[in-house]
Amino acid sequence: MWGLTLLGMLFGWWIPSSIVTPLSLVCLLLITMTCFFKHFRLPDLILYIIPILMGIKLLWLYVIFVEILGEDLLFTVFISTVIIFMLLAVAGLKIAMEISEIFSMIFTIVVVIIVFSIVFVFFPVENTFFLFCAAVFVLLIAVYAVYEFNSVCHQYVRDDDVIWVAINLYLAFFNLIATIIEIARSGRR
Repeated sequence: MWGLTLLGMLFGWWIPSSIVTPLSLVCLLLITMTCFFKHFRLPDLILYIIPILMGIKLLWLYVIFVEILGEDLLFTVFISTVIIFMLLAVAGLKIAMEISEIFSMIFTIVVVIIVFSIVFVFFPVENTFFLFCAAVFVLLIAVYAVYEFNSVCHQYVRDDDVIWVAINLYLAFFNLIATIIEIARSGRR
């Protein structure tokens, strides 16, 4: 699903901005149908289209964040996040024994701290506070990802439901991000 999101971001470079808004509305409609109408099963093709449309939306959000936060900070956070999730994926694939959930969370926290420390040395940013906030955000996402993957590993998934599990996991990340943003907004008031 994340590869399709990247494909959508690459495709978004060539789409005029007048088309992005209708595509965003279609994406939100599809997400709403996926999340709230569980008894209504969407075809698999549409489930593959959702991440592509999300990638197009994320590209335009990236442009906004570059203006607000700066490209060096976003680049540093992106590199750190990619390294963190690659390390977690390799560790998850290579560790054959069953490990406790608390150990996997501690391992995730240590990986995030080490990666952000090393990447900050090679890619310094102007605003360290924003980097710290981004590191905490990536830490929350990484811990949540490990929690979700552990719960998916411990349940039986039929072949027909693999795409649904993947899209629900994909949408759960965006739901987490929306919740964190809402908490941050209410904290400002």
